[in-house]
Amino acid sequence: MTSKFITMMMTMIMMSSLIAGCTGNDETPELIQTGSSTVLPLAVVWAEDYEGADVSVSGGGSSHGINSLLNGEADVADASRIMKNKDYGKFDNCDDTAVNEETGTTSVPCNGVLPVKWVVAFDVLATIVHPDNTWATQLNFSQLYSIFTDDNPATHWDEVPGLEDAPHEEIEIYAPDEASGTFDFFFESIIDDWGKDTQEAGTRLESGDGVYHPSADDNVILTAIKNNPYAIGYLGFAYVQENLGSVGFVSLDNGDGFVEPSLDTVAVYPMARPLHMYTDAYADNRDAVEGYISFALSDEGQEVVDEVGYVKIALVDSDLLESQRSILSN
Repeated sequence: MTSKFITMMMTMIMMSSLIAGCTGNDETPELIQTGSSTVLPLAVVWAEDYEGADVSVSGGGSSHGINSLLNGEADVADASRIMKNKDYGKFDNCDDTAVNEETGTTSVPCNGVLPVKWVVAFDVLATIVHPDNTWATQLNFSQLYSIFTDDNPATHWDEVPGLEDAPHEEIEIYAPDEASGTFDFFFESIIDDWGKDTQEAGTRLESGDGVYHPSADDNVILTAIKNNPYAIGYLGFAYVQENLGSVGFVSLDNGDGFVEPSLDTVAVYPMARPLHMYTDAYADNRDAVEGYISFALSDEGQEVVDEVGYVKIALVDSDLLESQRSILSN
C-alpha cells in the first residue's frame, strides 16, 4: 500500500467526518400523508421523488385522511372530494355550519386545525363492466340512478329503463365503500342534494339488498368485475388504465351526448373531478409541508401526473395552478 494511497484515504475520511459534523444536526423532516386511494398512486411517486422530507404515504380513503388531519395524526390528507360538514361534525369543538361548500374549508380552526385545500391533479371517474357486457356500454344518468340508488332500483339488467333487451340476469355492483371520496363524488353526480337535508334518494349500499359489494381496495373491485359478466362498478381512471382489455368502459351521457372516459376527454366527460391534498395552516411544520406541496405543483411534480394516469392541472385550469404556486411562494 503506497503512502500516496494512505494519504488519499485519510483525506477522504477526514472530509467525510467534516461533512457529517456539518449535517448531523440537520434532521430531515418527516411527514405523514394518508387518505384517498385514488390519490395514492400519485402520492407514492411524489413521496419517492421528493428530497426535502421523508414522506410516509398510506391509503384508507378520503374520510380517513381528512379525519387524520383534523385529529393531528397526519400532515397531508389526500382526498378525491372536498371536505364536508360531516367531516367537521365528528368533533365536538368544531363549527360544522361554517364550511365553505366550494373549498370544504372554514374560517375558524377545528380541533386546532385550519384546513387548506390544494388541487394537485384531475381525474376521470370511469364506470366499468365486464368485457362481455354488450348491453350497457352506454348509460345515461337516469339509468345510473336506476342501477345505483335505492329509489325503486332495478334488480335485473332488463329492468333498467332503456335496456329491455338486456339479459334477465341479476345486477351485481362492486365499487368503493362509504369512506371513499370516489363514493361521494359518484353519488353526488347522480343523486340530487347529495349530503343535504333535502336529499331524498339513498344509495344501493344503504338499501341493504346485498347488490352493492363495497371495498376499500380498488384491485378487489377490478378483480370482481373481471370475473363477473353481470357486474358493474366505478373507479378512478388510473387504476382501470392498468387493466385495459380486462374490463370494459361505459360511455356516459348527462344530457350532452355520450362520452367515453379517457385522459383526452377530461374537459367534457361528465364525471371528471379535481384531486386534493389538505394541509393545516396552523401546523408547526408548515414550511416542510408546503415545501412538499410546492414540489407536487412544480413542473417536475406535474410531469409525472400523466405518467401515473391522471391529468395535469395546467391542461384543465392553468390559472388555478399559477394561483396556488403564487400562494406558496409568498
